[in-house]
Amino acid sequence: MVFGFGEGNVTLQLNKTNFAFGETIAGKLSLQLKKDKQARQLRVSIIAERKTTQYGRSGSGRSSGSGTTILFKTDVILDGERLYSPPGSDYDFKIQVPMQSAMPQEIQGTLGTALKAMQFLGGQMSQVKWFVEGVLDIPGGKDINKRIQISIQ
Repeated sequence: MVFGFGEGNVTLQLNKTNFAFGETIAGKLSLQLKKDKQARQLRVSIIAERKTTQYGRSGSGRSSGSGTTILFKTDVILDGERLYSPPGSDYDFKIQVPMQSAMPQEIQGTLGTALKAMQFLGGQMSQVKWFVEGVLDIPGGKDINKRIQISIQ
């Protein structure tokens, strides 16, 4: 949202930004609206994404490409389908970081680091990032959301 344009916003406050596998994240989501919005739900999610960049050579020189894959996502529903009205509300939440053993190998500790090194040597660089995201899911319209990057170790 830029200088008053848009329909509202979501603000996330977390108890901290560095977490261990299995730890619980506590925080508050604040929803501010400028007008009534019919929405499917208000949710908070933990997301692990892998962004991959390919490097190589083609007949005419160097080439590259990138893509993002969601490795893990879990949601906590804060409120259901209804008409959300201004000015909005605050929602306290708790969401648990998954156990390390439940994660794909590419995000499990030192094995993930070794895999990243091998991928880089093969012309591919991969990076996993974790986020907490709050979303007001609006059917047929642009969702109102906020994403904060966190560290999971």
